[in-house]
Amino acid sequence: MTSIPTPTEIDAFVAACPKNVPQSFVDFHRQHGAVKMDIESIGSGLVWMWPLPQVLQCSEEYGFDEFAPGLLGIGTDGCGELYAIDIRDEGTGAVGDIPATSLQWDDFRELSPSFDDFASKLMAGTPIIEPDDIDADTN
Repeated sequence: MTSIPTPTEIDAFVAACPKNVPQSFVDFHRQHGAVKMDIESIGSGLVWMWPLPQVLQCSEEYGFDEFAPGLLGIGTDGCGELYAIDIRDEGTGAVGDIPATSLQWDDFRELSPSFDDFASKLMAGTPIIEPDDIDADTN
């Protein structure tokens, strides 16, 4: 797991993010940070959420604004699928995955009807601990 965002990072994200980003997404980061989880019930089984201060930048760099407007990228499975939230005005707030190579709405596959539901499934998984995480814990 990565570090919890600072209050300044949270405030900067909230000020810059689209208005339809679920508050529960921000609250999740406030409590857990950018988790890396191994869980069979979500997508490919791996969820690597982007750190909150990098969400808007990563989402833009992958081309969500251009190719799938109304989706906010929030992470990856590390194997070509991206996780995103439906933040359209008429959207459902659903969380799903979408191939990084297409980023077409037709390829968006809903995995959970809301971020709250997605977070519940996610936290039932097994955290992935990487060497950098261990080094950070021992310093």
